[in-house]
Amino acid sequence: MNSPATSLPANEIIRIPVVVHVLYSDPAYNISDAKIISQLAVLNQDFRMTNPDHLQTPAEFAGLKADMGISFELATRDPNGNPTSGITRRSTTLDGLADSDPSNTLPVEDKRLFFTAKGGQDAWPRDRYLNIWVVEMSNRHGNLALPGHAQYPGGDARIDGVVIDPRVFGTLAPLVNGHHLGRTATHEIGHWLNLHHIFGKGNDCTATDFVDDTPPTGTSHLGKPVYPSMDCGVSNMFMNFMDYVDDDVMCMFTNGQKKRVRALFEPNGARRLLYESNR
Repeated sequence: MNSPATSLPANEIIRIPVVVHVLYSDPAYNISDAKIISQLAVLNQDFRMTNPDHLQTPAEFAGLKADMGISFELATRDPNGNPTSGITRRSTTLDGLADSDPSNTLPVEDKRLFFTAKGGQDAWPRDRYLNIWVVEMSNRHGNLALPGHAQYPGGDARIDGVVIDPRVFGTLAPLVNGHHLGRTATHEIGHWLNLHHIFGKGNDCTATDFVDDTPPTGTSHLGKPVYPSMDCGVSNMFMNFMDYVDDDVMCMFTNGQKKRVRALFEPNGARRLLYESNR
């Protein structure tokens, strides 16, 4: 008889194995192992609040900062139990933007990036891995069109994970200004862990991210805003990882965001099986 599932210990570090699927048509975007490792280092700092720049959080918000208690590591075993580097590579002619369908207008079967038989790469089981597809997402001029996108918990298992452009991934070249510190992955994995943007759209101060300690904000912030910045009658927490500021401005998650994320790994949570399979 199986024992009942137990609650997640408050101080337990949740370990998440990662598989990085590198898909490229331009050899310049067949990114190095070192670049991938640099991204894992950023994630482990940001989600454990060991990133040195968390100290730049304004005093107003300093008491809300959270160590999320999550660590990321490249997978060492593939779905069949064989040793792996946690990295797959494939040359492809697919369009990273169109074939991952960030606007979510296509049937899953037509999102070719996620299917090996269609020129992409199948997801590894989501109850054992975080899948990250690294693929160029350019406009018709060859410039970065979209840094990344992610699926929230509970969606189709075949596309469960994060898609991210190689030019915003990790801290080694190639990189683009404003996305040079690996924080796009921090932000998108935040979505994968059920966090929403902290801002509304169109100056909507009633929009919610379902977290109590992130102040209401009517619109996103870009670039390098200067603190304090007021909106909706309160000071904005634009330095939160779930806003759109440059990488060297964002620096924190909150205790409320931590509570929302860790709920995923509690009994009956949407990512509980991932937690159980990696204990």
